[in-house]
Amino acid sequence: MPMNLEDDFGTEAGGTPSNDYCTHCYQNGAFTAPDITIEEMAKICGPIISQVYTIPPEIAEEFSKEQLSCLRRWAGEEIAVCGSCGMPLRRDEDAGTEADGSLSAEYCTYCYRDGRFTEPDLTRGQAVAKYATMMASNLGIPIEKAEEMVQQYLVALPRWQE
Repeated sequence: MPMNLEDDFGTEAGGTPSNDYCTHCYQNGAFTAPDITIEEMAKICGPIISQVYTIPPEIAEEFSKEQLSCLRRWAGEEIAVCGSCGMPLRRDEDAGTEADGSLSAEYCTYCYRDGRFTEPDLTRGQAVAKYATMMASNLGIPIEKAEEMVQQYLVALPRWQE
């Protein structure tokens, strides 16, 4: 679920907002449906995502499952995402490289190589336009909805925080 407003975030046991889970899934430090499978959760999330972004329902459910699979609850570990585009860094080959050739823990191979961004002058607005085009095509949604979706996601990534 998109977490944009304070009320969208779940809460930890002490009442502080959860950085990882929404209010529908996580309250007072516990999952609201502890035994639910990822497939069942995708069936719940899919219609929400479909309605918010006008994604065809079957695509929204699959997209939800893909997004859920990166969460610690379903992956069994924290899966880092690229701090520029949000791509999951599941495998070593997904990671960009630092100047010394080591793998970047923060950025993907498409955004960051040899210790530098592959598109150093890319603005957040340009990134939204670039990624929204791909998102609209992949999800079968209007470009305006894709731009809204990408904009909401990018502002949470380190490269684009102002």
